Amino acid sequence: MNVLLKQKTVVIIRALYFCMERKWAELEKLYDISPAQQHILFLLSTNKNQLTPTQLSELGCWHISTVTRLLKPLKANGFINVTTNKEKPRYKRVSLTAKGKQMLENLMDAARDLEQFPFDIGDLSEEEVEKFLKFGQSILDINKGDDFIKKVINARVEGYDYV
Repeated sequence: MNVLLKQKTVVIIRALYFCMERKWAELEKLYDISPAQQHILFLLSTNKNQLTPTQLSELGCWHISTVTRLLKPLKANGFINVTTNKEKPRYKRVSLTAKGKQMLENLMDAARDLEQFPFDIGDLSEEEVEKFLKFGQSILDINKGDDFIKKVINARVEGYDYV
């Protein structure tokens, strides 16, 4: 790939990310929970409500120290529980509480009601959005693999009305 295509790829993806982050932060203001913490609730809910910090790190694309930092306020607010394996104290499990499930549902309802979430794509047809997503998934297939696609991209919150 030539350098100009690489440059455009980087700046477009970076700009899209910051556009999305700005809209996602609107939910943070409404519910006092950061976009990253919102994502942890989503990851837990789509993976049988329980993951290890390492799994959260892999699926959320964060360093493990970031996951540790993000979990503290979620636990303090009662959205998650963190349990330690008695035989192996280094092994922890993070589980979603009923309060965390309710918060996620509230966040998802609010996101559904925000017309320009995750960013303004009103001028694009559904077909154009599907094409964009297909290209992005092709890149993720190469870089993140099938498990990531299954557990994150194609994940659905059980019992949530997506309509």
